[in-house]
Amino acid sequence: MVRRIFSVLTQEIRGLHEAAYVLAGFALLSQVLALFRDRTFAHYFGAGPELDIYFAAFRVPDLVFAFLTIFVSTFALVPLLAKRTDTERTELVAGLLVVFGTAAVLVGSVLFVLMPFITPFLVPGFSPAAMDATTTLARIMLIQPILLGLSSIASALVQVARRFVLLALAPIFYNIGIIAGAVFLYPTLGLAGLAWGVVFGAGLHLAVQGIPVLRAPRSSIRAVPLVRLVEDVIAPSLPRSMALMANQSLLVAFASIASMTAVGAVSAMSFAFNLQSVPLTVIGVSYAAALFPALAVLHAAGDREGFYREVWTTVRHIAFWLIPATALFIVLRAHLVRVVLGSGAFSWDDTRLTAALLALFAISLLGQSLILVFSRAYYAANRVWLPIIINVGASVVAGVLAFTLVVFVARFEFLRFFVESLFRVGDVPGTVVLMIPFAYSLCMLLAALVFAVHFARVYGYERGVLASLGISLSASVSGASAAYVALQAFGPLLPTNTFIGIFAQGVSAGLVGVLLWLSVLFLMKSTELRDITSVALARLKKV
Repeated sequence: MVRRIFSVLTQEIRGLHEAAYVLAGFALLSQVLALFRDRTFAHYFGAGPELDIYFAAFRVPDLVFAFLTIFVSTFALVPLLAKRTDTERTELVAGLLVVFGTAAVLVGSVLFVLMPFITPFLVPGFSPAAMDATTTLARIMLIQPILLGLSSIASALVQVARRFVLLALAPIFYNIGIIAGAVFLYPTLGLAGLAWGVVFGAGLHLAVQGIPVLRAPRSSIRAVPLVRLVEDVIAPSLPRSMALMANQSLLVAFASIASMTAVGAVSAMSFAFNLQSVPLTVIGVSYAAALFPALAVLHAAGDREGFYREVWTTVRHIAFWLIPATALFIVLRAHLVRVVLGSGAFSWDDTRLTAALLALFAISLLGQSLILVFSRAYYAANRVWLPIIINVGASVVAGVLAFTLVVFVARFEFLRFFVESLFRVGDVPGTVVLMIPFAYSLCMLLAALVFAVHFARVYGYERGVLASLGISLSASVSGASAAYVALQAFGPLLPTNTFIGIFAQGVSAGLVGVLLWLSVLFLMKSTELRDITSVALARLKKV
């Protein structure tokens, strides 16, 4: 029985759509756990000062992890491993684990000492007591990037071997660890218990991804010369690290800006960002993760046409799912936030501000996902500098634009009143924080457009992509409109002061929207709908 379960977990999955759907299914489970995690936090703390401290402290290990990818990035490692034998792959990964682990411990030790001097720059709007608490939590969480860094190296071996079930299980165990920290450690250790929960989750993440390395014969694990590691992996990883550092630095900047607006703004923004990450992870990240090994193989084989067709096929399918998700998130934003987070200390004002932030973040979903796809395409083709330039440029512009808009709207009341009336948050403090997701979404969409145009010119363009996007947009607008009408119709019939009432109202309106969306797609003969139906039927026959 144990052997059979282990065989299922380590099975090879070769088809792009099959791999994407396996990853999406597990990612959905992981995101459900993540939503339960956030609901637990919201219930205990609301969007208040405690969670402001926790979320601000979390930005530090994320930034450290991005810095540590200077030494190794899976985007550089996967194409490299794809060209090697199984023995050579294990040998290289084992050497990287040693080098990375040593460097990560050294960096973490230095930051542990410097953390009290870094915190005032990280959250300038916090009180001295809140800064001290942020320092304590950040110091504990410095263990997390070390463990996740080791796990990411092991995941390269998992991806090349196409063991996508293991790849998908790791985030689930990561969230289980964080939830355990909130439920079991917080009552005895306070906020420090939340930080230790993050460390525990990172340890579980590493344990799952490390299975292929642990199963390798010890005779195949030999020392790899440091010079060879630098030439083959560390040097190519530097550009990718710059892009990841730019993205994490942007989130740090957002937390810093939000800390100066109002108490609870950092928490509300973090909750909204996590909610919009659900469809991004389930669809965008899953497709991009399944696509990357295939692109590395196609490029290595010199199949240029297959390379660009695979990319554009992925673009069409991601748009097929994420455009309607964006539309429904905007229409049902308050219901989503209230159902997921509306418990205990999470107030109605917290709900309204988080819902408005969620709507603005959701606009960027397609842009974020396409950036993931095109970045992986260029990394697979060993053209690393263009995605770096675009990603870093977009992050810098988004940070500057967010700060500028927050200051500008705060000074001119008529603009603030316009934004507040648009999202119905007129009596909620800290509404200028809405300018942060607005700037972010604008920059992500522009960056995705630049990626798409350049990729089409360099590698080629598949006819029918724009037509597919047009069909998806038309069907999504129709579905969202139907959901809005249904929401107004069901509103007077269902109670809005209970969980069941809010849930029933949102689900009813959402189902009406989805049914009309599918109907319009069917009438317009959507290619993606036909492809997905074929894959689903084939899978059912196989089962």
